[in-house]
Amino acid sequence: MTGEATFPGGVFSERIDDGRAGAEIELSVAGVRARTPDGAEFLLPYAECRLEIGGASGRMIFCRNRDRSLTIFCEERTFADALSRASGGLLSESLGELLAARRRESRRGWWIAASLALGIAALLVAGFWGVRVAARAAVHAMPVALDEKIGELALKSMDLGGPEVHDPLVVGALQAIVDRLAPHAAVSGLEFRLRVVDAPIVNAFALPGGPIVVYTGLIGKAAGAEEVAGVIGHEMAHVTARHGLERIADSVGIVTAVQILVGDTQGLVAFGAELFTLASVNSYSRRQEMAADEEAVRMLHAAGIDPAGLARFFEVLDREQGDLPSAVSWISTHPQNQARIAQIRGRLAALGEPSYQPLAVDWAEVRRRAAGGGQVE
Repeated sequence: MTGEATFPGGVFSERIDDGRAGAEIELSVAGVRARTPDGAEFLLPYAECRLEIGGASGRMIFCRNRDRSLTIFCEERTFADALSRASGGLLSESLGELLAARRRESRRGWWIAASLALGIAALLVAGFWGVRVAARAAVHAMPVALDEKIGELALKSMDLGGPEVHDPLVVGALQAIVDRLAPHAAVSGLEFRLRVVDAPIVNAFALPGGPIVVYTGLIGKAAGAEEVAGVIGHEMAHVTARHGLERIADSVGIVTAVQILVGDTQGLVAFGAELFTLASVNSYSRRQEMAADEEAVRMLHAAGIDPAGLARFFEVLDREQGDLPSAVSWISTHPQNQARIAQIRGRLAALGEPSYQPLAVDWAEVRRRAAGGGQVE
């Protein structure tokens, strides 16, 4: 190929098998000419050129024909000036307008970047607390599928402290409670997956996204199925209120907090899966605990299960707290006081005279089977 100026570039055309090929570009007297490595030639007269600027670099010049069936492109820095000269000034005005618009866009991008940097700096000056508050708000805008991924990974990595129980009587009794409550959850589409673990721990917890773990020690401590229903409802409320993600946002470092703000969820998932351990899984704030109490009462009432069971279970554990292992008991991770129990009682009084349906469970037999470990894996 001969001519005054040649440049490396490429061509888009239906005549090319893959629609695109690299090409050597010549700015000839007849127009912009491109030759591909296999010898195919394309010519675009200057009078028919429609110019655009873009590409990943922001300086790629696209020369297109009227119906856009042929495009010849190049991002060499000297290509624009050479194209202006070779066209005899025919394309100079169009090139000038495009380059000026590109410069304005670049300046605007610089100001946006500078403003973002200043905003982040202001957050840092305001303190890490401001970042955490913003991150907490950001996690609520993220899809619930994120909660499910965190909960799944966390459950796989946790040492639950005992074997899983597969006794159909024990598991079935608790699953019936979950099935009654789930349709009344504040967030639809969640799959509350129940697991019963054989261990003397008086505890239960739920992970982000819906996994629920109940220990046989807690089953044995409950006088009736409604008390365990209250506990399960409370844990489900933590899931639907996304308190787990709030905990993650409150616990992350500055880098992960900024990642949350810009929508990068990889670090959030990894950190969240590591955060939840048996010792820390129920470490919620007082605000979150009271919100979960209130939501549990609402769900239980809507499902026709007496919410008073939740208050009764709190009172039993409150009285027996000194006899329970403090590091792992449900009461130790859910600090109680009379004000909180009074809140539940107050909510019950506001419900009027509801009609509740007793859970059709032989609770004495469930407790007996759970105490024996049931059928464990």
